[in-house]
Amino acid sequence: MRDHHKKRKKPLVELLVLFENFSGHHIHRKIRVWDSKPQLNRFQPDKTIPMGLNIARKPKDPVFLSQKMCRFSFMFVIICSLKTILYVTGCYIIMGEIFGRIFSEPDRYEHVFKSSNTWQIGLLFIGITAFLYLLSQKIGVLVIGKTMGQNWNLLYYGIGATATISGCRNTGTFIKNNPVVQFNYTFEAYGKNRVEGDDKKVIEKDQSPQETEQLEIMYLPNDPSISRITENLESMEFNRFLNIKFMVVVFIFSAVFIFSFYQTVFNV
Repeated sequence: MRDHHKKRKKPLVELLVLFENFSGHHIHRKIRVWDSKPQLNRFQPDKTIPMGLNIARKPKDPVFLSQKMCRFSFMFVIICSLKTILYVTGCYIIMGEIFGRIFSEPDRYEHVFKSSNTWQIGLLFIGITAFLYLLSQKIGVLVIGKTMGQNWNLLYYGIGATATISGCRNTGTFIKNNPVVQFNYTFEAYGKNRVEGDDKKVIEKDQSPQETEQLEIMYLPNDPSISRITENLESMEFNRFLNIKFMVVVFIFSAVFIFSFYQTVFNV
């Protein structure tokens, strides 16, 4: 447990909690909460705290430190809705004006776009976005869509098992100067069927993959062919960091492209 911003009246506390998932298997999760009553010393090692799981938050973290009925702010929903409406309306008006000008003088704007660098910025934006997306997916650190839902099901509905490593290979990728190794493994589902699986894991640079003989994995009870290393499911902070970093890069390049496009059209 770590305490962030100790001088504040409501310190931000990072907790490592151990609890049972929906299948009764014990898992670890890191959560951060604002301690509104630090004088009570509620968050101490080895102490128990009331906690619940909100399945409606899937694929986000469903853990909340309460067993009471969840509340939501109607005003917050209205403000978010208004922001979305204003953003969409603004984009509609601006794009309508832009296309209106282009369609009114197509020959003129065709010449303008040929001499501008807008299309070059657009191609660069698409190329860099595609490269980062494919690279992140290949090394298994960009978790989106179907994979995100699958990981959620594994962590909160999965059953744990000890897997025996049948093979490994170095992917050639490094994260924080540590190699990413792909492990092939086998495990017993329900103590009967032998199932094969594979997953990537970051190991220490001075550690040999051959030194690892067994792995703790989790698999889905209704489909044991879907499995992952438990460590990858319980520690998603680095994946979230890369997801955020990817979105920031995409936003910056898209903002540059939109600004260039806007400047080209309205400064003619």
